Amino acid sequence: MKQSFNLLRTAMAAFLLLLLCATAAAQQTISGNLTDGQSGDPLIGASVLIKGTTSGTVTDFDGNYSLQANDGDVLVVSYTGYATQEITVAPGANYSPGLSSGELLDEIVVVAYGKQRKATVTGAVVGIEGGVLKQSPSVNLGASLAGRLPGVVVIQPSGEPGNDNAIINIRGQNTLGNSSPLVVIDGIPDRAGGLARLSPGDIESISVLKDASAAIYGARAANGAILVTTKRGTTGKPTISYNFNQGWAQPTVLPQMSNAVEYANIMNELPIYQTVPVNEWGAASQAIRTVGTYDSPTPDVGTVNANFSPEAVRLHGEGSDPWGHPDTDWFGDAFRTWAPQSQHSLSIRGGTKAVRYFSSIGYTNQEAFYQNTATKYNQYNLRINLDADISDYITTSLGITARREDRRYPTQSANSIFRMLMRGRPTEPEVWPNGLPGPDIENGQNPYVITTNATGYDESPTDYIQINGSTTLKTPSIPGLSLTLSGAVDNSSSKRKLWETPWTLYSWDRVSYEADGTTPLLTGAVRSNFSDPRLRQSTFSTLNTNLSSRLNYDINIGGNTLGLMAGVTRETFSGEGFSAFRRNFNSTAVDQLFAGGTIGQETGGSGYTRARLGYYGRAQYDYNEKYLVEFIFRYDGSYIFPEDKRFGFFPGILLGWNVTNEDFFNVPGIDFLKLRASYGQMGNDQVFYNGRLQEYAYLSSYGFGEFPIDGVVETTLREEVLANQNFTWERANNFNFGIDAVLFNNRVDMTLEYFNNRRDQILIQLTGSTPASSGINELLPPVNAGEVENKGFEFNIGYNGKASNAFQWRFG
Repeated sequence: MKQSFNLLRTAMAAFLLLLLCATAAAQQTISGNLTDGQSGDPLIGASVLIKGTTSGTVTDFDGNYSLQANDGDVLVVSYTGYATQEITVAPGANYSPGLSSGELLDEIVVVAYGKQRKATVTGAVVGIEGGVLKQSPSVNLGASLAGRLPGVVVIQPSGEPGNDNAIINIRGQNTLGNSSPLVVIDGIPDRAGGLARLSPGDIESISVLKDASAAIYGARAANGAILVTTKRGTTGKPTISYNFNQGWAQPTVLPQMSNAVEYANIMNELPIYQTVPVNEWGAASQAIRTVGTYDSPTPDVGTVNANFSPEAVRLHGEGSDPWGHPDTDWFGDAFRTWAPQSQHSLSIRGGTKAVRYFSSIGYTNQEAFYQNTATKYNQYNLRINLDADISDYITTSLGITARREDRRYPTQSANSIFRMLMRGRPTEPEVWPNGLPGPDIENGQNPYVITTNATGYDESPTDYIQINGSTTLKTPSIPGLSLTLSGAVDNSSSKRKLWETPWTLYSWDRVSYEADGTTPLLTGAVRSNFSDPRLRQSTFSTLNTNLSSRLNYDINIGGNTLGLMAGVTRETFSGEGFSAFRRNFNSTAVDQLFAGGTIGQETGGSGYTRARLGYYGRAQYDYNEKYLVEFIFRYDGSYIFPEDKRFGFFPGILLGWNVTNEDFFNVPGIDFLKLRASYGQMGNDQVFYNGRLQEYAYLSSYGFGEFPIDGVVETTLREEVLANQNFTWERANNFNFGIDAVLFNNRVDMTLEYFNNRRDQILIQLTGSTPASSGINELLPPVNAGEVENKGFEFNIGYNGKASNAFQWRFG
């Protein structure tokens, strides 16, 4: 038996050796040089791809490339702004063509579950290359999209490190609740806020679907979709890249607060207005203008007591007595001029025809604007993308993404800190001249201390990891038919540890001095609104899965091109966590739960389980790239709705007409003209009411409450809201009409859009349906009766200029 096994193993090894030899014999090294067809300048980073595969390479700094290919393979040569060329591998073929510049229509645009040439796109789709995003100094990728894509509105409501995610809306607000678009990264809907924290160096391209082209994503695409494609490996020698970005940030605008003299004068003026009788207001106003001295008697109103004497106002203005009469700039004392931020990224890219790889590691650091800041954000990220051709008919891909986000904040929020700064009086010290913190504004709040580690810390590290993979199977008997099976697993784990300790502030009674007789004697005291250390800890973990299968069939007969696609996706989401709180710690030296007291301790926990199931498809047809038709649909099911309303059907139709491809069209100056229109219905199961996601609104919900029963307060259940058995989707009806044109020998390109988005079945509370005297209004559920209409125009115009072969530009 053992001998038979050895013979079998030897035979298999010999077979594999012969197979490798045969493969090596069939393959050959193809090399060439790509240049601008007019100037002869090398094209750096041009793509050379073997058609029908993911195998390819890019040109180096001299425009050179090389890769392994077989006779009969077709090389697709492309470069942004140049016409795409195809070269068949054969003896005598020219592998160093000069590309014609200025061609914009052969650019590849990523759309839902595929790619299309810009000339044949029928939807309102805009895109941006990853290299453009690297030029932005922002360490938040979402904020880097601002101003770069028409129709995409980016608002960054906070600059706090680690908490500076941008709010992104496509064509404005389309509903009363959540208007955020769906984000899809490498074909997987994002569930971890990954867009903001992606490394710009990992991005190949970003596409935005603004109209019915997003209908294929169904339940979550009512607000549009953002498709992110990360970099993949190439054929060729390993290419190592390192990028470093060091920046400094500062607030765009800070409020202009009154100085000490202005504040003193205002406070002196205030009692005049507070004591003036209504019928004497005119006389009092005249007196103020005439006398101009707020601490002296004024006609018709009697004596007014001033808050600050003229001497005090003078001393506050001169600055000669910083101890007794300061002129405090609260923002200036708490803030530094610049806050540093940095990004590091190291990547390697390469591979063979059979196996290609891209891998990167990165580090990001941000600090806040505060002096001696406790606010810091550190991020560590890893990405590995692998692609392998098992055979001519089997290809696989694997992606691994890991990210660590470390956030550390003061014990009070940025909102609270800014409130303190706004309430600080310029006539009172934030920090004494000797560097000790001044007295509090209220409740122990002094931003000079709160922004540091002196009051404890608030740490919240989060770990993300995603693994996704796919396999595509083709059949030699039916060209154009392929089956793709894919899956993804997302796991996140977040923790929070809030450690609060009492802090000390210093005050001066304006009487006592140090032994030298000139230095004021400051008295330190615990000024926090609690006297014992306290600790709150929590943790929450999530696990999301995505399983998909997709069948594609593409055929080209003469000038007729037909593409069919059908797929199914099943997603599950689960999460659980717990929290604990203790106080009365004996010492600030031990910040662990066991060291706290048991009086007042708390524990809690929560969890959820959710699921979605979707069936989707697309049918595309074009005739000689002249008449374009696309039909897409999604049949989506969501856990949020009752069983008889759990599934919704969301179709979309897109039409395009390339007018310039007509024989009768010959207009000088118009190189390309395309008309397109689309209409689609999309759903939204992220239904919010009063700021809360309405999950399971078709069920009667109960909460815990305390009620007196037989003279004893008992904790029992109480009904929160009545069930709504008709609870269902928000439904978006989106219409779009667009014109794409290229003019004057590819010098000018433009896109004009008109859109009308009408959202109905929005969840609102009906008023007047029952009298207030019934006492049940608060229990009545909201209903799907709201409507929102959002319409408008968009335009995008670009000019491509060229002063010489060495200097070209684009203005848009």
